[in-house]
Amino acid sequence: MVLWLVVLCILSILSLPLANRINIIGLSKILGLIFVTYTVWLINFFTDFKLATVQGFLITVTIGSFLWLIEGKRIVSKFREIVIEFFKFELIFIIFFLMYITYELYNPYIFGAEKITDMAILTSITKSEGIPPYDPFLANYRLDCYYYMGYLSYAVLTVLSLSSTHISYNLACATVFALTMTAISWFIFQYREKIYIPFLLLSGNLVTLKMLLIGNLNEAFNFWTVTRVIKGTINEFPLATLFFRDLHPHFMSIPLQVAFLIALFLWVKENRKSTAIFLTFILGFMFTVNSWDFFTYAFIYILTSLVYRRFYALSFIPFSIIPFIPFHLSLNLSAVKGIGLVSYRSDVLSFILAQPLVLIPLVYSILEEKKLFAISLGITIPIAYFLNFPVLAITIPSLVVLSNKLYNDRKVEYCLLISALLILTAVEIFYVDDAYSNEIERLNTVFKTYIQAWILLSFGFIFSSYSYEKIHKLFTIILIAILWIYPIGCLIGLPTIGYKGTLDGIEFTKSYGEYNSLKFLSNFEGVVVEYPGKSPYESYTYAGRVSAYTGLRSVLSNGGHEYFWRFFERNIAEVLNERYNDVRSIYESESLNYNLLKKYNVTYIYIGYLEKRNYNVSYEKFSNLKKIYDDGNVVIYKVIYSSS
Repeated sequence: MVLWLVVLCILSILSLPLANRINIIGLSKILGLIFVTYTVWLINFFTDFKLATVQGFLITVTIGSFLWLIEGKRIVSKFREIVIEFFKFELIFIIFFLMYITYELYNPYIFGAEKITDMAILTSITKSEGIPPYDPFLANYRLDCYYYMGYLSYAVLTVLSLSSTHISYNLACATVFALTMTAISWFIFQYREKIYIPFLLLSGNLVTLKMLLIGNLNEAFNFWTVTRVIKGTINEFPLATLFFRDLHPHFMSIPLQVAFLIALFLWVKENRKSTAIFLTFILGFMFTVNSWDFFTYAFIYILTSLVYRRFYALSFIPFSIIPFIPFHLSLNLSAVKGIGLVSYRSDVLSFILAQPLVLIPLVYSILEEKKLFAISLGITIPIAYFLNFPVLAITIPSLVVLSNKLYNDRKVEYCLLISALLILTAVEIFYVDDAYSNEIERLNTVFKTYIQAWILLSFGFIFSSYSYEKIHKLFTIILIAILWIYPIGCLIGLPTIGYKGTLDGIEFTKSYGEYNSLKFLSNFEGVVVEYPGKSPYESYTYAGRVSAYTGLRSVLSNGGHEYFWRFFERNIAEVLNERYNDVRSIYESESLNYNLLKKYNVTYIYIGYLEKRNYNVSYEKFSNLKKIYDDGNVVIYKVIYSSS
């Protein structure tokens, strides 16, 4: 953990001249992580990941040192001020990092929901040769169907800090939280009136209050209850995501979204071209981490450029695309067919329960422009009723008022609030057509956009004019107090989870007798045969644990994710079914079929807890293979092919 923090500090120091140049010292750590990740990614096209990481880090050190030489005079001129500010926020980062680590000591295990998938991608990248990385769940395939750059960032830190991914997974989660909160802290020091941002960003939704009012204490702080509010969708918000610890793209993108918005505010204030270039580059990087964010923040960038008449900024948009062309060219969008029209819309109550921050611009609009709001509401209600589109009655009147305010009084906050309301309205009309259908057709669309909207509403917060400021402030304080029932309740209930006292995310596998064998296999590379599940499409279970926890590529595991990722890819169902049957044959056939092993270039055969429970394994047929591990619980064979 110490070396992990040291590496991050070095990256922050190396990027400090550039961060100081564009006046974003508080984002130096994020800037450093982006730069080293991008450098390693480019080198990884030509060599294996670990070598690329070392070379990329050395290049980062070289360029960072050169920037120090160029910017030395500028930094020396206000050296004391910069050093004090730098170390102040280094200390703030460490405090937030350790706060999250403390939380993880109660909840460290990498299992459940997306965790086993996230762990598999993270670990696989550390063993990949070339880009896109190996697909850990489908041997001989590449992860060209998924946005992987966030995982690559933390894989870089894993290698540089000499960490095991069993621990670095948890360190990465703590880093996401600390990066986010450090950036916000620095922003608040620049804009004192933005003190409300962390209280809004880290609040819960209104479902907790609802559950408490009806006396259902057991469900009030349940993650699944508070994030499954609108029927057929997922309604995560930043704090729930942070608490849940899925090292998933929507989680890893949070500090990037925050960094973009902070830089946007600074650009509006100072009008530096260098800041605009940084905005477009981070925009392009966001696509590779969580592609859903790109379109929203590209719209915000363009809208802000037009509102402030900084048309030169539009010429920088290629900086969000050109540096990442190799990523786009290698991306296989087989999970998405196109855009569909929504069949099942949200009701007003569920919408407000899931996205309560929408009440702040609503109240603001009522206080600021009563007449215009009333007219807009009067026109919208019959339209919403006729179209069976109830959310319109919440979003449209506020959009009308905020658009009018933006026209008369240019403020970046209006751009953010308008963007958030447009997102929340758009997902009631359109959805990204993927593997989900019928009542859950927009599950993923709402899931990925609601977090964006929450962050934008937090940063877009603005008080009413002086006449109504006290009313608006009182409303906001009361709302925050209610919404903070969830985070406070979750933290109070933490001891009930039980103190684990470890950051080793796979320690729980000791209960299956597999901990030592999984640690052993982590030192090797290649293709492994393991139990893929009860069907070719199984996910979210313990099946797939070998590939996930060792970085070996499985012939087949986590097939449900593979089916979703490659849903519109021809014959994917046949591929999964064929592999599923071949794995069963390898374990249960009377004699070992070497042709099947060669078909997938199998290196290891794993016989552990799940294999023994689900297959009738004959050990005798493996006698010609090299047994490399046997502790009484798990047996591992290595396949050695003849040279002939």
